[in-house]
Amino acid sequence: MEVLGNSIRIVRGEPDRTGDILRLLREAANWMERNGIKQWTPGQFNEKDITGYFTDRHVYLAIDDEAVVGMFTLQFSDPQYWGSKNDESYAYLHRLAVAGSHRSQGLGQRMLKYAVQRAKELGCRGLRFDTVAHNIKLNRYYQSMGFHYMGTNDMGNGRLVNLYEHFEKQPDFDRLILRFISESDFEHLKRWSTSPEYLKQWAGPSLIFPLDDDQLTKYLDGANHPANSDRLIFCAVHEATQQVVGHISFSTIDRSNRSARIGRVIVDPDYQGRGFGTRMMNEMLRIGFESLGMHRLSLGAFAFNTVALKTYEAVGFKREGVQRESALFGKQYVDCVEMSILDREWTALQNS
Repeated sequence: MEVLGNSIRIVRGEPDRTGDILRLLREAANWMERNGIKQWTPGQFNEKDITGYFTDRHVYLAIDDEAVVGMFTLQFSDPQYWGSKNDESYAYLHRLAVAGSHRSQGLGQRMLKYAVQRAKELGCRGLRFDTVAHNIKLNRYYQSMGFHYMGTNDMGNGRLVNLYEHFEKQPDFDRLILRFISESDFEHLKRWSTSPEYLKQWAGPSLIFPLDDDQLTKYLDGANHPANSDRLIFCAVHEATQQVVGHISFSTIDRSNRSARIGRVIVDPDYQGRGFGTRMMNEMLRIGFESLGMHRLSLGAFAFNTVALKTYEAVGFKREGVQRESALFGKQYVDCVEMSILDREWTALQNS
């Protein structure tokens, strides 16, 4: 049993709670339908299927004064959703639900954190789950909790799910989270863009000084659907403090040729010099090659930006050539250095 503050505790569920679970899941499905979330329908849940949960997975219930107010299940294989990435050394979370009486109180987040810890206690390599791809807000929520995007799976009938995994290596106070950008992050980008020259340095010609909400809204429009957007736009969040410390994006994603471009890279000036640029790039390479299945990632950096060039080379990028005098800074034209890295080069670095 795990106590989650106040009177709520998490317990391993037993079959005598089948009726309570059915009511909870149907209530959650009704709420989703009312809010336009295409994930569950009330009719998909029945007592027979829920009874089966107790034979093929672990059922965990959040109990408040003997009432079931939340739940999730853990299973230890999930080929239906994870396909070729299925690995029986992981725990797979499903059926995360919170009663309406306890919604917006942080119970879902607390249950997720408990599930991460429970997976460790069971000897699993980590916790995995899926969520609907079209709900960007929900995906951003999971990313903000430190879950890493691992890919998108087509379940048929146009239903796409994004796959997530929570993994930790060594304790690291400066660990970063990459989560999808939202309108609430615009103020950070505007504050960091202190001059026309500095904005051009990190954003190229795509954004114009002074940076404003209209430009950023257009930049965000249509982005962050991993299966079909040509742009994935992230903010980097310092996990320990939840402070937004950077921005980075994929653009011109070409799924036919399996290529994409990394760009618009910036670290909050107050946080520079702590290796956050390297951390951001390493996670982007992981997403690009491991989650999106890219073959080639490219980028460009102005020749005078020697710190950025060293960072990109350190994580494996190779110089391809120079666009001579491609940008005007003040009265002087500067070169842009073109760089790229291939999937086999990234794999070799991971295995070295």
